[in-house]
Amino acid sequence: MHMSEPLVSIVVPTLNQARFIRQTLASILGQGCARLEVIVIDGGSTDGTAEVVRSFGSAITHFISEPDSGQADAINKGMALAKGDILAWLNSDDYYLPCTIERALEILCDPTKPHLAFGGTIAHFEGQNRAAVWPTETFDPERIKTRACILQPSAFWTRALWEQTGPLDAELHFVLDWEWFYRASQRGTFTAIPHALSIYRFHEAHKTGSGNPKRNAEICAFVEKSAGPEWGAAFRDVAATLASAGPELDRLHRFGPLHWRGAAYRALLAKHGGKVKIALSQLRV
Repeated sequence: MHMSEPLVSIVVPTLNQARFIRQTLASILGQGCARLEVIVIDGGSTDGTAEVVRSFGSAITHFISEPDSGQADAINKGMALAKGDILAWLNSDDYYLPCTIERALEILCDPTKPHLAFGGTIAHFEGQNRAAVWPTETFDPERIKTRACILQPSAFWTRALWEQTGPLDAELHFVLDWEWFYRASQRGTFTAIPHALSIYRFHEAHKTGSGNPKRNAEICAFVEKSAGPEWGAAFRDVAATLASAGPELDRLHRFGPLHWRGAAYRALLAKHGGKVKIALSQLRV
């Protein structure tokens, strides 16, 4: 072990992801990181997840399987156990690309400073034979108020930033990462890595793409808190319109404004201007 290198702690929250978690854990352990701890927090899976995790033996530093109050609660449990200088979490249906941790460590060379490094990701749509590259964007502290511009599986940060920002808000279930990154951006430096670092997997049980109206409600509440009442009103009006006429209006998200001619869009545009397209990019039916 090279004790001069920082200890990296990766928390893996999971619940009934036995078919994916082996690839997730292998992608972490295969990074060739000299000092690494892997912490798996399972919400009480019944699908064989525990057996998969235990098959990795002592390579898993901590494994807890018990009921929790959601993903944020699980991640906070893991972070409380973590001893690393560099921290991250990786959901159990995502996985790292080669050299990911190495690239992050090149940026986070001083763990005593509040610092976050983030890269791009490749979105993989399970069972659809398609993928999309989501590149790294230059960080803008104003942009994060209304756009989820930090791709969570491609983000790493120092312990100093975690301690200064505090844990995830355990009341949140859909924007827990976005809200934490927003708070963290007010306390530390964010540096973009011009590489894809992870695979972000969409599948039939994927929470972000599930279309749950509670997700849109969380997004609207967060945007209003971070960007102000005008932005909150725009997001709420777009969410309400999508809920009542989703397939028609969702064409803007997929094809652009020239393909969206509905009266509902014109009314939203007249009321909220350019905020409408941004809201559409963040909300789903």
